Amino acid sequence: MLKRKIDDYLIKWKKNDNRLPLIIYGARQIGKTTSIREFAKKNYKSVIEINFISNPECISFFSSFNIDDIINKISFYNPAFKFIPGETLIFFDEIQAFMDVTTSLKFFALDKRFDVICSGNALGINNLHISSVSVGYKAEYVMHSLDFEEYLWALGYTTTMIDLLKKHLFELVPLDKGILDVLFKHYDDYMTVGGMPKIVDNYIKTILFDEVYLLQKELRKDYLDDIKQYVDGLDKAKVAKIYEMVPLQLAKDNHKFQFSKMGHGARFSSYFDCFNWLKDAGIINILYNLNKLELPLKLEMQDNNFRVYFSDMGLFMAFLDKNSENILRTNRDFNIYKGALYESAILESLLKSGFENIFFYRSLDSTIELDFILEYFNNFIPIEVKSKSGRTKSLNKVLEENKEIKLAIKLAKTNIGYNDRILTIPYPLAFLIKEYLNKTL
Repeated sequence: MLKRKIDDYLIKWKKNDNRLPLIIYGARQIGKTTSIREFAKKNYKSVIEINFISNPECISFFSSFNIDDIINKISFYNPAFKFIPGETLIFFDEIQAFMDVTTSLKFFALDKRFDVICSGNALGINNLHISSVSVGYKAEYVMHSLDFEEYLWALGYTTTMIDLLKKHLFELVPLDKGILDVLFKHYDDYMTVGGMPKIVDNYIKTILFDEVYLLQKELRKDYLDDIKQYVDGLDKAKVAKIYEMVPLQLAKDNHKFQFSKMGHGARFSSYFDCFNWLKDAGIINILYNLNKLELPLKLEMQDNNFRVYFSDMGLFMAFLDKNSENILRTNRDFNIYKGALYESAILESLLKSGFENIFFYRSLDSTIELDFILEYFNNFIPIEVKSKSGRTKSLNKVLEENKEIKLAIKLAKTNIGYNDRILTIPYPLAFLIKEYLNKTL
């Protein structure tokens, strides 16, 4: 059983006397059901689990939203289920197959006898019609695949060990070379394996990349199958095309998504909803360019100038051709996509740690290129990701032109350092950036 960050969230939710029914959603295969089952087993005398894909007959139990009526029907369906007030968790799984179950959450919240958790594939939850979402009577939690900290937990690293890394970063003390080398080795493995629990678990048990690669290929196919199942009409082909084109677009120098490569006459306007569909499904991350570096950043966003990354490195790896995959496994050369692999991994870390407003910036004359711009309270934080430990021309120029910037960040294969408003962070510690900003800004 892999330790996950949602574990602590669920415990806090359970301790809240005013807790509301909870909806947990995210991309497929990220461990939602496993985490909920483990939590339920440890914290409730009775667990009622209904999966709307494997138990579609249960959909008819919600013809009305009278709680006693629903409970009576579920009890008749399975007399082994025990409804003990105050000691029962009702777990509705795969709710994308029956989104109207969310209407019942208001009535469970008002009834208060039983705790309720719903879980489903974001691919269905965000893209299917919901007749009612019980606004004000539910809580929500977006779950992701494992971040690097969770990966370290899976390897056996304790909170105390990770606190040591935090202490070094927060106090700007370089890490011992031996520790840094081990950290980079684990990060290279994490980038190669990705964060899907099944794949991580397999790798930790076998230390074999061959089987990891097969599981990643299987994941790639599963997502394509989901696209075919959930996307309506003519958009099905468009969404599938975008999905297949992501790594090819990232292989270009600029990484900007080019519609000319989608086919003759392809236009942004006809694909806009398709990109958002994949983003809402938790399959891709979209990063928009800015007109200028000025707050609030959202007002400077260029809708038709963006980069697209996969939401999990394992999916990115599934799209590599055999030659590229061999280069990665044998030489650990992550520069085969012109820096896009590192960018993708760092963006993943930033999003999983809770950052929302993330952009990139490429000036019209191309003299300045910043991989990420974070908006953090009343500050914007420029970030450069270096595939090698090199100079930060763009950061230096932006800092020179913007004296009000308090901090810039360089991520590279190097040690912790700080000089003239530039904080240098080794890639593996990207998951700590938000905590660092909380303490220093």
